[in-house]
This record gives sequence, structure tokens and C-alpha cells, in this order.
Amino acid sequence: MSKPGYLYQRGAVYWGRLRIAGREHRRSLRTGDRREATLRLKAWRLKIERTVVGGADSPSYKEAVVRWSVEVLPRSVKPAVARRYLSSIAKLDPVFGNLRVGDITTARISEYVSSRTRTVSNATIRRDLTALSRLLAACVSWGWRDDNPVRMYDRSVVLRERREPIEPPSEADFEIVLQAVPEAMAKVLRLLDQTGMREMEAVSLTANDVNHERKQIMLLRTKTSRPRTVDWITPAGDATGALAAGAERGILFPSRSGKPYGNFASAFGAVMRRVVAAERKAHRSFRRFRVHDLRHRFAIRWLQNGGNIYHLSRHLGHSSVTTTEIYLRYLTNVEREVARTGDQSVYALQSGLVPQEVSVGIAAG
Repeated sequence: MSKPGYLYQRGAVYWGRLRIAGREHRRSLRTGDRREATLRLKAWRLKIERTVVGGADSPSYKEAVVRWSVEVLPRSVKPAVARRYLSSIAKLDPVFGNLRVGDITTARISEYVSSRTRTVSNATIRRDLTALSRLLAACVSWGWRDDNPVRMYDRSVVLRERREPIEPPSEADFEIVLQAVPEAMAKVLRLLDQTGMREMEAVSLTANDVNHERKQIMLLRTKTSRPRTVDWITPAGDATGALAAGAERGILFPSRSGKPYGNFASAFGAVMRRVVAAERKAHRSFRRFRVHDLRHRFAIRWLQNGGNIYHLSRHLGHSSVTTTEIYLRYLTNVEREVARTGDQSVYALQSGLVPQEVSVGIAAG
């Protein structure tokens, strides 16, 4: 093999082959012009050699993180998403913190996954890898790398994603928690239970977003950044009482500081841990739940009360009804038919069966 490398063709496209430090490299040069292919091959070889001899052309991982957090994150994602990405990056630091960008390989990614699989869930690892992938994608755009090894890492091999069964809280367990949380938090929880809104939508809601005359709520700050309007009286609940407890102006349900909750889920989790400990000490039956489980509880209640699944999908802000269909597994065959067609006459064929109000948790099946 000659010093600059070796050119060969696959069809009309030139490919390059190099051997550097005992390792062979192959790649498409993405051109059918031999002269251009020769220039690209030389540039590719120079870049690899610089990385091998000490990464002189490859900035450090920490330099990449700083530039990414300053230049990219504020302009590309919401603040909450940026905080989540940076939290994941902090978890990645023990493995990648002392490396240069060019030294991050699928093998090192595999080492990280192996070190974490025994201590955290697959979902957590997948979130960390997503953050790393976004960081390395930025590095590619800056010319610091030619590829993104996270995308080449096959997550399905060891990170099979498992959806946890949905276990909505019973009415009794929900009431126990309502009595334990601060009053402002209880108001938010009641609103979530009666509307099925996402946590972030509820804590950022303002008095101006509520139309009492039309009994509607305008959600401006949503997960998809697409505003939507929802009715507050639905097959799954009536939020009249919950909304009446809100402030007359500004944030509808502010925290003790008078501002929106900065991290509602964490504050709720702290209370939940105390409730679990107290109920266990008293030898009472209690099943812990997450804030998001109230959204599941609302959706199942909607369908079990004869509500249409397509209307529910739009109410919840799902991008596709396929997402909403996960709730069908918690219904009977007749309830599924009504949910899809809206034809409640099928209940007449079931010995006078009618939709029932759901006030207890639904066991996951």
C-alpha cells in the first residue's frame, strides 16, 4: 500500500483504504472524480494520524461539553430538556471525561453501558446515550469528528426497552397522598387527576389560560410546543372545583415562593417517600405512584366511561392515536369497541351493562 493510501471503486464511487498504527480503515469518499477522491483520501489520512499521535486535532470531551452547552442547547431545546441532557452528561463524565472527542468509540460506549446496567434501568442508560449522541452530533457539525459512534452502537442488543405496566393509584391511595402534601401541591394534583394534563402543563398554567365561560383551558406550554385547548368537563372528570381553587391572576397554582414549581416531580417524590414509610410503619396497605400515573388514571377512566379514543388522543396531546391505544388493554372487549366507534348501543347487548365510574385503581394486566 502506498503512503497516501489506496483508492478503489465500488460502482461509480471511489472508496479509500488506509492502514495506520496497525489498524485498517475503509470508507466511501463520496465522489466519482478521481482527483477529488485523492484529495479527500489525503485529508482523511492526516486527520486519523493526528488523532493517533495524541489527538492534536481533536478537542477534549470537556471542551466539547462546554461549547455544546453554550452554543447549541439554549437554541435547540427547551430549558427542561437541556437540564436533563446536562444531568446525563454528568453521569457520563467518569468514563469519557478524560478523553478527547476523537477517542470516543463504540467500544468505550459499550464499557459505559456495562458499568451502568447493574445499577440503573435501561431507560436511564438510553437517556444518557441520547445526550451523548446529541453532543457528538454537534462535534460532527463542528468538524471535530467524522462520525457519531452512538448511532452505530446497537442499543437493542443489551438495552431492550421495556414499558413498565400501568398501575393507576386507587382513590384511597390518592386521598392519602393529598392529605400529606402541601396545599399548593394538592391543588395541582387534583387538577392533573381531573384533566389528564402533563405535569409541566399544569404547573405553568396561568389564570389567563382558563376560560370560565367556555369551561376550557388553553395550554400554551406543551411537550410538543404546539398549543392546544382542552375542555375541563370530560368523560373522565370535572375540574371545576380544582380550577376554582386557583389564583385569580398570575400562576394558577404557585409554589410557596409564589413562582411556578421548579421541579414538581422531585418535590412530590420526597413526600411520597415519607408517605410510604409512614404507611409501612402503620402496617397499612399502600401502593406508591408517580405524578404521571394520574394521567394514566385519567385516560383509562375516560375510556371506561364510554369516551372516544380519538377525542382522548387529541385531549392528551398525543401526536398519534397509536400512543393512546396503550390504554385499550385495560378495557373489556365491549369497552374497546365503544372507545373506537363511539357507539354505546353495544352496551344494550350486555344485559343492560352501562359505563361505570371508575374510582379505584386498575390492576395492570
